[in-house]
Amino acid sequence: MIESTAERAITFGDLDPMGIVWHGNYIRFMELGREAFGRAHGLDSIRMYDQGYYTPIVRATIDHKAMLSYGDTVVVRAWIKPSPAAKIIFQYELTRKSDHVVVATAETVQVFLDRDRKLLLDAPDFYRAWQEEHQLVAR
Repeated sequence: MIESTAERAITFGDLDPMGIVWHGNYIRFMELGREAFGRAHGLDSIRMYDQGYYTPIVRATIDHKAMLSYGDTVVVRAWIKPSPAAKIIFQYELTRKSDHVVVATAETVQVFLDRDRKLLLDAPDFYRAWQEEHQLVAR
């Protein structure tokens, strides 16, 4: 399994009226992790676009387990779950840096669209080659 981590300090603007991180911000934190993964492992959004594909998220799930507050730092660990389908499944673990408590686990599913925004039923060749190079071929 290959993975990456990214960190982000929680700011006042991240909070809801209860003084905890607003639930919608977890999607942004997951994007931070996904982008860090892409840069680290050659699978960033710009590379996929340059190959001629869009990769929109079609599903996102988050299991909230603990809270983040002002002054905390969230650590986002991201990795890809192998899949034989024409999709990219990212999994995430978000922890509070100060005490290593898992604050959320999550998953996103992205599909491949061509430049005409037509859904692909088979993964593009560049992605299959990337999967093989990183030994992420699902069986």
